[in-house]
Amino acid sequence: MEHIPARRGRPPAGTLSAIAAEDIDAGEPVAVNEKGEVIPVVPAKRRRRASVGGHSQRLTAPERPGYTRRWVNDAENRIAEIDELAYEFVSERGIQTNDPSSRIARTVGTKPNGEPLRAYLMETPDELYAEGVAEKEAFNGKVDEAIRKGRYAEGHGGDTAFGSGSIKQVER
Repeated sequence: MEHIPARRGRPPAGTLSAIAAEDIDAGEPVAVNEKGEVIPVVPAKRRRRASVGGHSQRLTAPERPGYTRRWVNDAENRIAEIDELAYEFVSERGIQTNDPSSRIARTVGTKPNGEPLRAYLMETPDELYAEGVAEKEAFNGKVDEAIRKGRYAEGHGGDTAFGSGSIKQVER
């Protein structure tokens, strides 16, 4: 079937689209079938798709009161590390997953060996999460203090001085 784009106004005399121009609205796409008849083209329905340039959150899950949830990639030793931080796998019904077990997981990429890389939904009680944040902040405070004094932080070389720079604090 030959496709003839519709034009505004009357088509030139003698063209195939001029045959049925009276029967078709201006601007409507048309085609010519095997018999030479001009017929309107009905556009196919498009399925909804994600916006190409927009932001979307693919790894979302409902919150659970009293718990902090996070997605953890099954890469290297990350699952074991986060397990030591008192996180447990979530196996709640009704959350989208693509893992055959009862764990909630989503494919997020490919491992170097070609296997799918999955992220698992894990959670920990809010109290334990707050303790972990406090420990991290305490360590970061020691590092900041060592930087201000011009020496390495505890666990990073002791009081060994380094460089000959200076740090000035700017009042804000």
